[in-house]
Amino acid sequence: MFLQQQPIPGYWYSNFSGQLIQVRAMLYISGRCQRILLEDIRGKRDYIDTGDWKDMDLVLHSPVVEQQPVARDR
Repeated sequence: MFLQQQPIPGYWYSNFSGQLIQVRAMLYISGRCQRILLEDIRGKRDYIDTGDWKDMDLVLHSPVVEQQPVARDR
């Protein structure tokens, strides 16, 4: 069993067979995450409950690289 990963929008996760899944969005109701929108590598999207996320046994594949503005001397 892999370590339990928290869903983070924009990040890619993989399962034990190597399938890639990206968290696209999270739906919060009354301050608690209730649903997670996932997208696979082919673009297919699906909503799951937070309990289903825990059962998926995913690991973080690669984080999003945030672009930082480049300071330039003139």
